[in-house]
Parts: sequence; C-alpha cells; structure tokens
Amino acid sequence: MIEEIAVVSAVEADSVRVTAARTSACAQCASKSNCSQGVLSQWGQGKTVEIEILNPDALPVRPGQQVMIGLEEDSLVRASLLVYLLPLALLVVGALLGAALELMEWQQVVLAMLSMAVGFVLVRRLSTGGGDELRYQPVLLRIL
Repeated sequence: MIEEIAVVSAVEADSVRVTAARTSACAQCASKSNCSQGVLSQWGQGKTVEIEILNPDALPVRPGQQVMIGLEEDSLVRASLLVYLLPLALLVVGALLGAALELMEWQQVVLAMLSMAVGFVLVRRLSTGGGDELRYQPVLLRIL
C-alpha cells in the first residue's frame, strides 16, 4: 500500500476531499543538487493538489484533520503497464508487421503509428470499462 498524509478539506456522503502536498522522489535522492531532474522537481515543490478519496469504513472526519490515505501498489503497477506498455508494444508490432509485409518505409511508419493509436484507444476502453475503476481510487485509511 502506498500511503500519504493529507488534510481533510471537505466531507461528503461517502467520500472525503483532501489536500495533499505534491512530492517528488527527487526530494529524498542524495544526488538531487547535481541532477537536472532534481532541479526541475523543485519547481513543483510546495504546491498542493485536492483530490476526492473514498471513505469505505465511514471514519468520522472533519475539515482540518490530518489523515492517512492509501493506494494499492498493484493497481498503480497495472495502470502504469497498461498506459505505457500497451501502446509501445503495439507500435513495435505495427512496425514489425509493416516490415514483414515488405511495405515501403513511410507505410511502415504509418502502420506503426496507427497501431500505437489503436493502443491508446484500447487503454481508454480498458481503463473506463468494466466498472473496476474503484481499485484505482485512493482510500481513507486512518485519522492521524
């Protein structure tokens, strides 16, 4: 479970709106001062994001309280693989198919790009269909 501390900003019937500080893995890295990515990550430092989270245990929270929110790790890994790997894999398959069919180079590129576009459409369909979106939703774990 990936956990983060947040502050309750509003309470709704079955969910809670929380405000969390944006963090970067660069903040803990020893090389952050020598890395261009570390310097860029400092620009977003201190900014907050407000999100709606589920409150499955109906914990009695009120605005201003600090809470621990969490997201299942396997959900994050699955979503990442789906979003990044599927379109890339279809791009490669389209390029290999174009080469196997002995198409001209520009036709191979077009086929590869169309295959990647199909991958993005599949990602969209797979991520919004089936009613399984709740596993990608962060949940309220406990009051701090």
